[in-house]
Amino acid sequence: MENICSLEEAQKISNKIVQWRRDLHKIPEIGMELPKTEAYLKKILEQLDIKYKSYSGHSGLTVDFGNGKGKTVVIRADMDALPIVEETGLPYASDNQNMHACGHDAHMAMLLGTAAVLKMHEQEINGTVRLLFQPGEEFPGGAQVMVQDGVLENPHADYVLALHVSNRNDYYKNGDVAVNWEHATAADDQLYLTIYGKGGHGSRPDQCIDPVAIATLVINNLQYIISREVSPYKSSVLTIATVKGGNGANNIIPDTAEVIGTVRNLDKETRDFVLKRIEEIVEHTVKAMRGDYSLEFKYPYPAITNNKDVVKEFVDAAEKILGENRCHILQFPELGGEDAGYYFERIPGCYFYLQCPQACPMDGKIYGAHNSKFCLDDSVLYVGTAMFLETTEKLLSF
Repeated sequence: MENICSLEEAQKISNKIVQWRRDLHKIPEIGMELPKTEAYLKKILEQLDIKYKSYSGHSGLTVDFGNGKGKTVVIRADMDALPIVEETGLPYASDNQNMHACGHDAHMAMLLGTAAVLKMHEQEINGTVRLLFQPGEEFPGGAQVMVQDGVLENPHADYVLALHVSNRNDYYKNGDVAVNWEHATAADDQLYLTIYGKGGHGSRPDQCIDPVAIATLVINNLQYIISREVSPYKSSVLTIATVKGGNGANNIIPDTAEVIGTVRNLDKETRDFVLKRIEEIVEHTVKAMRGDYSLEFKYPYPAITNNKDVVKEFVDAAEKILGENRCHILQFPELGGEDAGYYFERIPGCYFYLQCPQACPMDGKIYGAHNSKFCLDDSVLYVGTAMFLETTEKLLSF
């Protein structure tokens, strides 16, 4: 791949990357089955004369380049959208009730751009470059399914790359990249607690076991894990986002109450401790108030921990093609969850960010991901493609 001029060749197809992204933006789908998205990707790959592999049970695709004799680099893009009604007013806005409000349309477009350039140089690739188009990142964790499908084997993957579009801060320019040396995202566990009491009249709480009162105690007690039991040098978050109890009446104590939240941790030791303490505190608090409960942790995503050697290759690649001061080293990790952790816990890699915010035309304001007015500047997406290419070239000879 020594003959690839990554930035120049990616820039030459920038208009195509933009068009692919906008086409995909119109047809957002959620979950593991994304028939329109899958069909569009297949169509573009076929137009580029690129062979792909599809899978049963989900819409994921893989594409391989190279002679298979050297190292293997895997590059991943997520495919799914969110159940959000778009309010951007863009001419290419979603035509259904879903929205690419997290930038996965851009991720797919950048990976298509990577495929287009690799196709022009496929005879020069000593090793294997495998592109993963993966569904179900938002839910229920499509990366785990694709790992089970063997996408990191035959040949065995040596390195993995992935990115996310970002709105870091006002000091970065669009087209800049950012990366963490180590912690990139947190482990993400979803908490589902149901408290069982005994309902009755609001005027006679003595004859009841009030699950709402128990839920209040549980929520308060859980926060002491973070403030009094986790080291201040460790990052940990426990957020209770939903509490449900009763039917809206003001004089009926219900039989049950539901508590739903999320738990974020950067390392396995802290994660195991926090989850264990949640179980203990829930059990003892509920039992002390004569109630009963069921507790589940669902859809856990592992943390993404970057490999410092791979990050160094990425940083060197960024300085080579973007110049100085365009690659930023992040001082703090993200505590968002990302199912790419299923790849990174098996394969050393680099997860990075591409700065590309854009104001919403409806009101001129910039909105973050998972917002109905989220917009991004797709004119700089070619930089993500270039970074995939340049870093891959360095890793194949690493």
